[in-house]
Amino acid sequence: MPEKVVQARSLEDIKKEWALKLNILPEDITLEVIDKPSFFSRQWKVRLIWEEVQVPVLGPSQTIWDGTKYNIVLGEGVKQFTPYWEAGEVWFNGVRQEQPFRVSFGDQVEFHPLVQPGVLTWEMDVRFQGLSVVAKVKHELPGHYILAENLPPAEEINLVQFLTWESLPAQGEIWDEARLNADLEQLKVVHGRRLRVWEEILAVKGVQEVVVAEATLPIPPEHARLEDFVGEPEAHSGQEGKKIDFFASKVKLVEEGAVLARKIPSSPGIPGQDVLGKVLPAAAAKDFQFRLKKNVYLSPNELEVVAKCAGQPVRLDEKTYSVEHVYIMNKDVDLATGSIEFPGDVFVNGNVQDGLRVFAGGKIEIRGSVSHAEIRAEKGAVIHQNLLGGKIVIGEKFVVRSELLRLVSEMQNRLSACLQRTAELIKSPGAVNLKQGQCLKLVMEKQFPELPKLSNRLEKFVTDNKDDEVITEGLSVSIRTAKRFLTGLGPLEAQSIPILLRVNQAFEQFTQSLTIEISDKLSFVVSYVQGATIECGGSFECQKGTYNSDIRVEGDVTIEGVCRGGKIFAGGKVQIRELGGSEVSSTFVQISPESRLYVKYCHSNVVIAVGKEIIQIEEPYRNLEIYRENGKVQIEKIRANPIPN
Repeated sequence: MPEKVVQARSLEDIKKEWALKLNILPEDITLEVIDKPSFFSRQWKVRLIWEEVQVPVLGPSQTIWDGTKYNIVLGEGVKQFTPYWEAGEVWFNGVRQEQPFRVSFGDQVEFHPLVQPGVLTWEMDVRFQGLSVVAKVKHELPGHYILAENLPPAEEINLVQFLTWESLPAQGEIWDEARLNADLEQLKVVHGRRLRVWEEILAVKGVQEVVVAEATLPIPPEHARLEDFVGEPEAHSGQEGKKIDFFASKVKLVEEGAVLARKIPSSPGIPGQDVLGKVLPAAAAKDFQFRLKKNVYLSPNELEVVAKCAGQPVRLDEKTYSVEHVYIMNKDVDLATGSIEFPGDVFVNGNVQDGLRVFAGGKIEIRGSVSHAEIRAEKGAVIHQNLLGGKIVIGEKFVVRSELLRLVSEMQNRLSACLQRTAELIKSPGAVNLKQGQCLKLVMEKQFPELPKLSNRLEKFVTDNKDDEVITEGLSVSIRTAKRFLTGLGPLEAQSIPILLRVNQAFEQFTQSLTIEISDKLSFVVSYVQGATIECGGSFECQKGTYNSDIRVEGDVTIEGVCRGGKIFAGGKVQIRELGGSEVSSTFVQISPESRLYVKYCHSNVVIAVGKEIIQIEEPYRNLEIYRENGKVQIEKIRANPIPN
């Protein structure tokens, strides 16, 4: 007999494991204990002894039918018999067997097959107050199970593998489809009979419920639904406790014509019917109406709430909407509130702190001070207190177009003069051996060295403001072409002069066609300015004074206090109470040739430009007035003693 020494935590585990490995039964394994578990080792050490598995000799089993049952005489090698209780009863040694049991060669097993006389009947039941009719069907096929005379050799006989159903003539009660129809008629079922229900009844084996008829349930209506695009009611006022997003704008905005809410119309339900023919009514559909406040209206089909203007959408309650065209901030604009970007007017009852921005499509009014912030307003602004650093742009559209016109005009004037000088040089006797491109390059280097830089500047400006509608594709192409033939080796190209002539003509047409009308109402009013950059498309007014600021204004400039240091570029008339006075740097003021400058008291170290003419003020004057008349710059002044700083 083979044997093997093994170790494991339990004797039972050893038997199970090795029975699987050796393909034998656990009881066929003998264990001899060598060492028991101890302090040093928690495992059993045993000697495994088993008998070698011999190939069994198998023989067929014989079945004998005595008219009521089968006697099964088991053949050689059979070890297990498995009953199939649905087919009949199995008896062994006078005991009914329901589970697999051990057998051996020569044993006899009795099988009493189930005999069914055949029956098809049912019980009808109307349920749920007419919502369904259910038949409790009992269906047994007539016949019994039979076995072959001999069962093939095997170690296990599973009865289900050798049974065959044999049909017999029906001897029980069999109902037909006509009986089904009669039963339904007796129950007064007139609606909802299911298709193919008779096939379902015939398919029943044993006892089973079959739904014969079902009511048609009413289809519920679809109530009117609200699609909201604003948010929870009063959501606009609940921002104080939210997480801060640093400099980002916290204001939710909509454009004119934006849909704030939409109503999905209701649709009626469809009535149903029970199996007895009674109508089952559908529920009524629910509707609602929008309530409209300011700056909103209903669409023609009355299903959408639409914004009349750009602004802040407000949902007052579940069905009430409005749009605020004025944004009011009753505290400082800081990191907690975030920046403001609003298409209408903005009123800030506080200060604007460092790094924040306030952008408005309308006017801006700030009751406090502004410190190193960015302010942009399309229709004007008022800052009641100090403006310290930062950038202010008022009427950006006017500012951009005015600067564009100035740059294109300057480019056209310089380029026209350059091309004229080049034409004169080409015709001169000294340029006989020079090509046209060489002449252009020579004239540019000697007389117009600023043209390449100007072309670069103009291209950058157009690129930065390409969204403005006046910057057309044709203008952009002309500017890029001018840059190509005015920088690097561009002037030396063979076609440089003819192409630049066409570009210059395009610039001239653009400057003649573009007109800028500055609104009289566009203005920027501030109390005090220091170290700021200001661009205003209208007029500028400062009550106290400006210090070391860069101010560019398309309209009039009025400074009721001191203007000291920095630069002022004005397109309209300029009135300043006190100009200059800085010992560190000069104060620069430039006005257009059509403008007029009036200064009540002017210090020395002031530079004034009228168009391209420069005037140096070396000593103090009172009632200084500078203007152009009959093509000449006129200066009216009264010498004055210096005012001590």
